[in-house]
Amino acid sequence: MKKIKLLYWFIIGLILFYIISFLANLYLTFYPPGFMNFGEEFYHQFIFGRYTHFVGMTISIFLFIALFVIQKGLFATIKNGFFNQSSSGKFKLAGKLFLIFGGLSLFWDTTLLIYSKDVFIFFERLSQDVFILLIGFGLLIITDFINNGNALQQENNLTI
Repeated sequence: MKKIKLLYWFIIGLILFYIISFLANLYLTFYPPGFMNFGEEFYHQFIFGRYTHFVGMTISIFLFIALFVIQKGLFATIKNGFFNQSSSGKFKLAGKLFLIFGGLSLFWDTTLLIYSKDVFIFFERLSQDVFILLIGFGLLIITDFINNGNALQQENNLTI
């Protein structure tokens, strides 16, 4: 249970870091310092011009919600034990949110890769997107393990 608690606090740290990063990005978007004031010709090289980064920020909301749901699922695991329906449902929702985030990010980064005419920086982002998809599938698999363990535990409790 110590590792679950450690993961719980790590996820809380990630959520706090994510909130600070999101607020800093919003602040820099609306109040950019002097060295970040680029001319309009700079923004013409992006798909949506000045608003291209808002697409990525919007997609990242799914990641924030998924982290929040994982945190709730870990809390339910700490409170109720390993095999319970509450954590199972939360991990399943988080897995689906990770799949949505990974799929949308993969689509967006592929679009940016095609639009940027094969800039190699986006290959790293594509591998991160595939990794996020794997995390989503992993959470769905963990949900199946929790459901099977819950059924076995209930059967064992009825036998005793």
